[in-house]
Amino acid sequence: MINEFEHEFKGYGRVPSKCSVRIISEDLEHAIYFRDLNQGTSVTNASEQLAAEIVDLFDFNPEDCRFFETYNCEEFDEITYTWEFKHNKWISNDPEWKPADYYFVNLYIS
Repeated sequence: MINEFEHEFKGYGRVPSKCSVRIISEDLEHAIYFRDLNQGTSVTNASEQLAAEIVDLFDFNPEDCRFFETYNCEEFDEITYTWEFKHNKWISNDPEWKPADYYFVNLYIS
């Protein structure tokens, strides 16, 4: 199942921001892609916030999710986080980026 939408969020300084989100779900696992739309705070700078908002919005367990970022749909990075559950919400911290595996790039493109 694929769910794609534009996600509005408050960026740094509460600047109205927007990115494209594509969620590809298979067997209760979710590949979540953030594509920068150049509107407000970048997906790189809002990475932890975006990951937590999407997990909360869809009531996902972050252990069942993989997160990716792209600007031009040509280069993709996978982002990993440390997660904690506080005040009935998931909070993501300590993002780390690495080039995405070809499988996940192809999953997005196809």
